[in-house]
Amino acid sequence: MRKKRGLSYEAKVILIIFAILVLIFAPINISEDILFTKNSIKAFYEKYINIYPLYLQIFVILLPFIIYFIIKQIRKNRCSYKEDVIYNLKWKWDWSKDKIVNLQCYCPYCANEVYYDDTISNYDKLAISKLEFICDNCNKVVASLPNANSTKRSAANIQNEIQRVINIRVSKM
Repeated sequence: MRKKRGLSYEAKVILIIFAILVLIFAPINISEDILFTKNSIKAFYEKYINIYPLYLQIFVILLPFIIYFIIKQIRKNRCSYKEDVIYNLKWKWDWSKDKIVNLQCYCPYCANEVYYDDTISNYDKLAISKLEFICDNCNKVVASLPNANSTKRSAANIQNEIQRVINIRVSKM
């Protein structure tokens, strides 16, 4: 799917021409306005900001950039985390903003995609719900997970596990 860009090339040219015409024909004295703005900013600085040490002033200016950089690094680390071995199965997924999408499970032996089967075992007249992950290529059950909450799907369980791993990684940073 194509990303929608801003304005087209022609629209940008028309806006630039319009802006130039407004600047030429508008009854504004730009130099006086710039000088007035400069003087008012200087007066504000002298009255309210100059009382603080220079290193604190610089820190306050740089703080938004530092926060932005940290957020970018966290997102970059999260987006690079796209596969893991959970419950002895290889899981792969993609990110859409901060949600996990396209979660798929693969066999740890042959790397083919597996499917799961909701089964209820009756062991000593006790119903035990479990998820069995079956590989068609290996022709066997490669993993079996207890599933106490039969209404919750396995993908939701794995997504919760992935979020838990992410929270552990972020807390270690």
